[in-house]
Amino acid sequence: MPFFVVDDGADTHPKMMRAKNAAVGLWMRVGSYVARQLTDGHVPGEIAKMYGSAPQIQKLVAVRLWHEHGHTCPRCPEVRPGDYYMHDYRESGNPSRAEVQARRKRAADKKRQQRASAGQNGGGSAGNPSPFDTDSPENLEGFDDETRSDPEPNSDETAGQRDASPGDSPGTSRARVPLHSTPLQNKGGEEREDSAGSSARAAQPALSQIAPDWEPSHDDVHAAQTARSDAGRARLTVDQVDAVTTKFVRRMLDDGRVAAAWGGRWRQWAENERAEQQPAAGGVVVPFEGMSKSQQQRAGLDRLRERMHNGGSA
Repeated sequence: MPFFVVDDGADTHPKMMRAKNAAVGLWMRVGSYVARQLTDGHVPGEIAKMYGSAPQIQKLVAVRLWHEHGHTCPRCPEVRPGDYYMHDYRESGNPSRAEVQARRKRAADKKRQQRASAGQNGGGSAGNPSPFDTDSPENLEGFDDETRSDPEPNSDETAGQRDASPGDSPGTSRARVPLHSTPLQNKGGEEREDSAGSSARAAQPALSQIAPDWEPSHDDVHAAQTARSDAGRARLTVDQVDAVTTKFVRRMLDDGRVAAAWGGRWRQWAENERAEQQPAAGGVVVPFEGMSKSQQQRAGLDRLRERMHNGGSA
């Protein structure tokens, strides 16, 4: 899978310092989404709002970690209204969608050739390649090197950004080379599977619309409540959980969304839901439309004086 590149000096870069931790967390989380979905640095507006708050988004735009529609950065592409773009996404070492797809195709073709060769030579089954394959130990899985062919650092490289945005203060950054945290692959016997296991792993879950009567699981509710408590938000009552679920299902159906599972999206929705205060038991809320609080108090005193003047009781 592709990685979202973060410079090893991002923690002290002026942009990150000005954005503050909450906005930087949104930048990191959305960066992971962008790398996984192969959007080439484009951030859908709905994803930005789902993962973060409006002030966090505006901070990222203000410090030029993100661009919005109508930006003036000469190195970054135009952005659709309502969406955003991660500044210098490609220049910071992140692979493009075309590169990732080409790499995956080469890896799949190479695997297919290995299995066909192993089957013809009797050296192993289709899902269990022979340990005597001609592939080098460094590239048993057939994946290309994730690093760029031109790893020369740029002296203007910034936190997750290869160059500074227009308006950045000169001389505040230093040369760095982005590091890839590529996990070591286990080439032992436990990595080998039979052909049926390989086919099952390759199968992707089917996408479908949410059911009108869909409900979150107990684990989903528990995770959302825990996240709300950690963020200092009030926990949802049973009625509020039902209301949030109804709103979530209606929105997913109205937008025509499809997914293999809905628990994760619901948890994010419930974590950010603003709980409405419920009136106390037995209480009655009487609206005074068009009147301020002070006007309501004066009107009540006027009625009381009139009642006492007419000989009535309070």
